[in-house]
Amino acid sequence: MKEVLLTNCEKNFVNKSVEQGTRLDGRSLLEARNVKIYFASNWGSCMVLLGQTRVVAQVTCDIQQPKTSRPNEGMLHINVELNPMAAQHFDSGRQSEISILISRQLEKCYQDSKCIDLESLCIIADKKVWNLRVDINVINHDGNLIDCASIATLAALSHFHRPDVTSNGEDIIVHPFSEKDPLPLTLYHYPVCVSFITFESGSTVMDPTYLEERVGVAQLTLGINSYRELCSLHFNYLTKTMTVEDVISAVSSYATNYAVQLVQQIKEAVNYDVEARYKKDDRNTNRFKECIMTKKLTTMNSECISIKLRKWSEIENIESDVDMEKKKEETENCTIIKPGIGSAELIPNTNISFGEGGPNTWNMSESSEEEISDIEITTVIKKEENKTIENIELNGDSEEENIEILETKDLMQ
Repeated sequence: MKEVLLTNCEKNFVNKSVEQGTRLDGRSLLEARNVKIYFASNWGSCMVLLGQTRVVAQVTCDIQQPKTSRPNEGMLHINVELNPMAAQHFDSGRQSEISILISRQLEKCYQDSKCIDLESLCIIADKKVWNLRVDINVINHDGNLIDCASIATLAALSHFHRPDVTSNGEDIIVHPFSEKDPLPLTLYHYPVCVSFITFESGSTVMDPTYLEERVGVAQLTLGINSYRELCSLHFNYLTKTMTVEDVISAVSSYATNYAVQLVQQIKEAVNYDVEARYKKDDRNTNRFKECIMTKKLTTMNSECISIKLRKWSEIENIESDVDMEKKKEETENCTIIKPGIGSAELIPNTNISFGEGGPNTWNMSESSEEEISDIEITTVIKKEENKTIENIELNGDSEEENIEILETKDLMQ
């Protein structure tokens, strides 16, 4: 399915709002969305939420022969999968240009920057080494996939523990986790990607949404570690009026400060989960089940967006002259909530029976009075007893079929 084209009105609206220093979701130009990290039950599996963008990363390992050019080093492979569940214009079953581009940027940020000690993954030189594979699946696409994928990759690699092995020169014994504790990976530094989008007016925003990515004319992605060192750089522009030097000089300080804070958040989340696993205390850990909405049917990709209101406090105090009944009818199917200071979001009510989900009413127990009370009885059909059909005349024009029963003696003839 092809991507829906943007109209000129939408592009002009976004360009003018950014030119005035305002973004649709109420953030400032150089402000990023909130990051949430959740871990699964196995090592090296995590889900990262960057606003409405969701990415799942899983690290696996196996034993293979090393490369001839690097006989005493392990290997690292990163694979990014984009499926129609994340966005309708993604094709399943084959790699797109976006997935290849994201994979190459992540390989430059993590493999080429030598952030992982690959020599510690060597079991027997020239014979057996560990091969690490990072599989990244995009669950929902709301812009800035590269940043969300980099956070998920770093969190998964920091959280991953490989099995311990012993060898006598010929045979290799892989010990299960019940025999020996797994070993974490050795990371020299912790790089993350920070992306920016530049518009026609020259304004640059951090952590762009999907709509802002489509309107922008230049994109800059910086790979920065916690030591404020540049690990990778990618600059894509649609017009030659903007150069990479102009963008870097304007956003370099914001990118380094944000990278340091983001790496600190990832380290704290990983250390907290690892300590809870060894203590066998999962009560306060962030697991996948905490980010799943129960008793509700929802779709991740939504057309509703939150728009900033400059005079939200004044709007709350103003009472319109419309009758209360008419006002109630207008707000019957939607609700205005205030997610943050100076912003508002219009969401539909969950009481609607079609299209908006709601609690599951199938297979209800007869003994549950609360569930039965939610059912509205519209029509009661009474069954008539002892009613027979008599005196029905069938003429030649009737469409009724004649049924004849054959007996055994008829079949013997």
